[in-house]
This record gives sequence, structure tokens and C-alpha cells, in this order.
Amino acid sequence: TWDGIYSSPSAAMENSDGDDERDARSFATDPTVAGSAGPPPPCIAVRAQALFLELGVLPPLVDASSSSSSSSFSQLDPADTAHLPAILSTHHQSNVYHLTHDDLRYIPVERFEKLTKELCQFPSFFHKPLYRRILNEWERYLNGDEFRRDNERYDREMMRRRRRATETKTDTKEGHGGISFRRTPWQVGTQQSQPQPQTDEPLPERLRQPFPHPLPTPPVVTYGMFHRYWIKELAPHDRDARFFRLLKQPTKDHVTRDDFFPYIKELLDDHPGLEFLSNHAEFQDKYAVTVITRIFYSVNLCHSGRITARQIRKSDLLSVFHQVDEEEDINKVTKYFSYEHFYVLYCRFWELDNDRDYRITRDDLLKYGDHCLSHMIVDRIFDAAPRPFEGNDKVELDDQGNVIPKVSREYLSYEDFIFFMLSEEDKANEVSVRYWFQCVDVDGDDKLNNMEMRSFYAVQLHRMQCMGHEVVPFEDMLCQMMDMIKPASTEYLVVEDFLRPHCSQVSGTLFDALFNVNKYVHFEQRDPFSERQKREDDFETDWDRFACFDYNRLAMEEEQREEEALEVEWQNPDDDDDEYNSMGMSGSSEAPF
Repeated sequence: TWDGIYSSPSAAMENSDGDDERDARSFATDPTVAGSAGPPPPCIAVRAQALFLELGVLPPLVDASSSSSSSSFSQLDPADTAHLPAILSTHHQSNVYHLTHDDLRYIPVERFEKLTKELCQFPSFFHKPLYRRILNEWERYLNGDEFRRDNERYDREMMRRRRRATETKTDTKEGHGGISFRRTPWQVGTQQSQPQPQTDEPLPERLRQPFPHPLPTPPVVTYGMFHRYWIKELAPHDRDARFFRLLKQPTKDHVTRDDFFPYIKELLDDHPGLEFLSNHAEFQDKYAVTVITRIFYSVNLCHSGRITARQIRKSDLLSVFHQVDEEEDINKVTKYFSYEHFYVLYCRFWELDNDRDYRITRDDLLKYGDHCLSHMIVDRIFDAAPRPFEGNDKVELDDQGNVIPKVSREYLSYEDFIFFMLSEEDKANEVSVRYWFQCVDVDGDDKLNNMEMRSFYAVQLHRMQCMGHEVVPFEDMLCQMMDMIKPASTEYLVVEDFLRPHCSQVSGTLFDALFNVNKYVHFEQRDPFSERQKREDDFETDWDRFACFDYNRLAMEEEQREEEALEVEWQNPDDDDDEYNSMGMSGSSEAPF
């Protein structure tokens, strides 16, 4: 068995530190274990063997130099024999993991989904990245010292057995029926391992010699390769650690944004809810960027651009990946993956980016939300707001040896805009609270004092006067906010004051009062009945509510544009459509319609 210490959820919960060395099979059959009921599940080795028997292909045992090899290949499907030479030459170089012919059984990548989901407990669309990772790890193994040590240990074990057989000069007893009990090298010296009956002999020596011609990297995963990957990468770890180790690069201790792209690409290729984007590569890229940026927004709270194992464990990222794998309607997965949310974010960015350079300037951002933001907060957004991947760039020096800023503060990229918009439209979560607190904390002392709040509110007073709204004096506004927030100190506010449970729904009101005139006026003129409906609706967050309403608005506007375009086409049936498309009004060139 190669169950490891996390063969089942109950085992992982009982032994999170990995100190339990009991055999997984014994653990599963122990009736005294809390929560164990019914027949024990098969061990990992048995389940893996069954899946390889069901999905795999067993290559014929032939010599590459033999003239009869072509006849043996002809017995299999051509698609299954395409990579056979590489299997027989390169894969079996490891005496430890390819001891028998059955260890060469392999599963093509297109059949790997079931094993990925049922055995490894990853989302099914992870099968191709997982497949590539197993191949890469196997190549690293063959080129490393571990491969040499394993083969030396194997040779010593075989010599010891041959010497013992020579000394005792005894043959296999008749009662064994020709079955010899052999312990493989990775079982020697372990408490868990037990002798297993095996009927297959090791591969003939002639098959251990590589072909005379150079061969590419092994293109398929054999049973022996998967065996090694499991015991090295999966068995010692729980589900969150396995997920983290698969995402990151083998030599790194963190996950970067580039590590997510292969998995989002597979999601775009496989998910039925995203099939309509298959012919729009540009929007596929933007969707992937949006999903990854939203992941970093919620998981990488320090905004370093590097997700650690601890952050993965504290987040719901793995469960959301499983949810999107099982849910056919992509818009029901509102965390990270909703297409409607991507549509809203990208269209809002596109509306502000008039020159189409994928950069938002200060003047562009002032137009956001019908000019709802003050110029003072816009300047602070550019100067002090957290950027999603600011800590992930290399330090560069100019000609004078001065450090060049890692991220330009003269514009907002699309990723920066996502951070801004998620924080602006949902001020009831910790990330947005810290985002805006950093913006309004002008002196950077982690305290929001009356002087700082008064400077921001002075701009609001002037704007309310110009718009003809009733002016609320600063003292009255501050008294009202202090009653709602109930800070620990009356002299200043700290970020922890906003994060207490009773402040979750009112923390954003102070920020709106300081720099968003439209939302503050709406708060002053709010309808109690509407507020009660808002608390009782089905939306989990303010962002979900905003994205739903804004998506419906954008959809209606698009329908109206299409109707107007049809009317123009009906009135001018002889006009060339190229002129219409060249004006950038065709829809597909502007936004992901």
C-alpha cells in the first residue's frame, strides 16, 4: 500500500502533523476509530491498479531490435502505440519502479481525468497539468542522484537474495504454486510494508538497454511513474498541501500568477459554460487574467504577488476549484470564476480606457461612476493604493543607480483596476477596508485622525454644494460615524475598528462620506424599506449584488445597440459592412459580448 498518512479525511484530521506511522489499511479497518462505518475503502495502491487496468494500455513485451516488433505493435490501437518506443527505452530505466511488465502499463493524457478526480482528488480539468507535472518530476528523478541510489539499492538487494538462494539451495515450495514473495526495495526496512505475492518477473535485461537513437522526454505516464509521484508528492501531505505543491514550481516555495494560467486555460477549454469563448482568444486571455487577479485579491492579503501554503490553507480556493469543476453554469460560481463578473469588470475598464492602451490615467478614473470620486482620493489611489503584483517584479536601477519603482504609479493596469473596483463596490470585506484605509491614511502612521478625515471631507462639502445637495457639517458626520463604528479611541481610528463584527455592514459608510459623494448622498437619503430588502436578498456580498445589476444594465445596453444597428442596416441595405466594422462598432472588437 502507498496510502501514506493521509489515506482518508479522518486520518488527515486525526494526524495533521504527519507523525502517525500506522498502516493505512489497518487504520481503515479499525472499528475503534471515530467515524469509521461500513466496509473500509480500498487502499490507494489497489485503487490505482484498478484505474490503470480500466483506463491504461499494456505495451507488448518486445525487443526494439527484433524484426517481429512490428507485428506485436499491430495488435494495439495506433493511438496507443504512438509512444511505445519511449516507454520501453526510457521509462523502464528505473529498476525500482518498473520491476514488472504491469508497471509499464500507461494511461494516455486524454484518459487521465478520472484518475485525477477520483484518486488524486483534484478537479478534473487539472488532468493535463498534473500529467505534465508527473512527466517532469520523472525526468528530474532520472537525471538526479535519487535514481542512481535507488538502482544501487535494487542491485544490492538482488545480489543479497541470489547469495541467500545459493547458500540455502532451496527452491520455491510446491504449496506456493509458483508464486514468490518478493519485497520491493522501497518496502525494505519499513514497518508498514508486508510481502506481496507477485507473479511477474523483472523485465529481461535486454529490455533495460536504451534504443540506439536519442528519444524525447517520456510522453506518457506509466503505473510505475505514477507510483513514484504519489509516494513522493502526495502521500506525505494533506489535500491543501497537495494542491499547493501542484500549483507551484518544484523549486519554489510560493505560487505566482503565472502558475495559475495552465489551469485556467484547461478550464476555458473544458467547461461548457465558457465554450462560447473558444473563438475569442483575446477575451479568453482577459478572462484568465481576471480570474487570477481576483484569486490574488482574496487569498494574497499582503499583496506580495506570492501565495504561500499558509494562505492556501486559510482560503477557500481549493473548494471553489472543485465547485467550478462540478457546476455547469459558470455564473453560479460567484467567487473568482463568474463570467458575468468578468464581463462587468472588463466593460467598466473598457469604458474608461478611451485611447485603448489598456492603461487608466487619473483623468480616466475621475469619470468612474458618473464622477462619483473626489480628485483627492483618485490621487491617493495612484500614489498609495495596494497593487496586486507590485512585489513580484525584479528591482531595476536607472543610469544613476537609483531604484526604478517596481510598478508605475502614473497609470492603473487592468489588474490594478480590478483591485480598485472590487474594493470600491464592496467595502464590507477586510481586503477593501485595508485598501481604503491605506489610501486615506495620508501620513502612514496606521491611524486615521480628525485632520485627515477633515481634509477629505472638505472636498466632499464643496461638491455637495455645487450639486445642490443638503450639506452635512463635518462634526455632524463624524459624530454619526463614531456612533456607528464605536472605535476604541475617540481621537483616531485604526483598521481593526472597521473589522469588528458589528461594523461589517457600516464600515464602508465612512469611506463613502470621505470621498464618494454619490454613495454618501444615497446613504443620507436611503429608504428603510429598500435597506431591509437589501439585507434579505440572496446575494452573499455587496459585490455580487452590484455585479448582477450592472451586468443586466450592460446587457440591455448591448441589446439596444444591436437593435439600432439592425435598423441602420435595414435603412441602408447596400452599404458596405466594412465601414461599420472599421469604426470599432461591431461589438466583438470592443467588449466580450
